[in-house]
Amino acid sequence: MIEFNVKLKNLSGKKAHVWQRISALYLLLYIPFLAWTVLQQPKFHTLYALAHNLAEPIFSLASLIALGFILVHAWVGLRDIMIDYLPRKNLALWLTIYHSLLALLLINSLWLVVTLFGTL
Repeated sequence: MIEFNVKLKNLSGKKAHVWQRISALYLLLYIPFLAWTVLQQPKFHTLYALAHNLAEPIFSLASLIALGFILVHAWVGLRDIMIDYLPRKNLALWLTIYHSLLALLLINSLWLVVTLFGTL
């Protein structure tokens, strides 16, 4: 069984800061790319037609990477908020719960990706 017990001694802000900067930089490049790509598409009457036209492999890969970086960016931000503002005696418990929820979210996201790409 996987154990998600968070040790308060091991909390370092340097790795988290680097990951948050990397994710911010990618998202800073991806969002204008997304807007440009959508604006370059011809006018569609349904959302399904637009989504089908945007389902190119390179755009799908860039979108999946952006989704991952959004999750990383949010994870680091909420983790820092928890470290800064929660009482120290309950912090390890809350960070362990947070880690567990993120592990479940990751498993669910991987299942969703496998399901979606399995049907294409």
